[in-house]
Amino acid sequence: MRFQLITLHLMIFLKALPVYIARLLACMIVCSATAYASTVTVVISGLGGNAEYDEQFDQHATTIAEEARRVADSQQDVILVRGDAAKKNVILSLLKNLPVSNAPEVFVLYLIGHGSIDNQQFKFNVPGPDITGQELADALNTLNAARQLVVVSSSSSGALLETLAAPNRVVITATKNAKERNAVRFTEYMVNALTDTAADLNKNESISAQELFSYAQSATENYYTREKLLAPEHARIEGELADQIEVARYGVLLEKKDDISPALLARRQALSSEIDSLKARKDDVDEDTYFDTLQELMIELADIQRSIDAGG
Repeated sequence: MRFQLITLHLMIFLKALPVYIARLLACMIVCSATAYASTVTVVISGLGGNAEYDEQFDQHATTIAEEARRVADSQQDVILVRGDAAKKNVILSLLKNLPVSNAPEVFVLYLIGHGSIDNQQFKFNVPGPDITGQELADALNTLNAARQLVVVSSSSSGALLETLAAPNRVVITATKNAKERNAVRFTEYMVNALTDTAADLNKNESISAQELFSYAQSATENYYTREKLLAPEHARIEGELADQIEVARYGVLLEKKDDISPALLARRQALSSEIDSLKARKDDVDEDTYFDTLQELMIELADIQRSIDAGG
């Protein structure tokens, strides 16, 4: 009954919106009645302010969405909002109407565009009224995903690090604070990371949020060093789950994604985390115990990888 009442109110609201936007939100309503895939991704292309930036933001957002769809269980699990549709009421409604029950295990949000500071408050620039950082945080806090990744690749985005902080959330910003107000290059390199196998530091054919950030941060720094320019942007990442959120795949892991057991992938991730934890505690563990434990973990990891390579 509660779901029916919510749906009725939303359908009345939808009638006042353009057809494209109404269909977008209607899809979310229908999906909320059924189980979601393990990951839902929303990509927002903001207001460029001129034709050059509009095209650049749209191109970056489209590429991000395309790469997310390659990994997704269903094309409907990836939503791209751009152009005149990327308005405040649409974006906030989209986020708030994701289901509370049957929620995705992972929710990923990319905001690509310009940010600004108005009365010490961050705003993401979209057609019409801008979205404030607090409005974004309030919408994200209604989601019930076990893990969230929020990437704000815009000028002044570092102002959101504290506003968006949450125990189950990883936040990536293109700048370290509100004062870094120039248009950012971080987005370009972040997009490159989704398709460059060099971003996969542990060579498991899966690119994590941490690997995405590390690649883009390093490439951005290298650009300014190469051009002998003082870097006007310094990307930041906050949150403890960055290595547990996948943003891209390639190789066998992508080719056989429908055949590989999620349980195998989960166990591989757990083993990788155990190995990293063990290495971090090396100085505090007896040498024989350390190498015996490491060998056991590595053997099991190799066995699981062979199963994955065989298609799960």
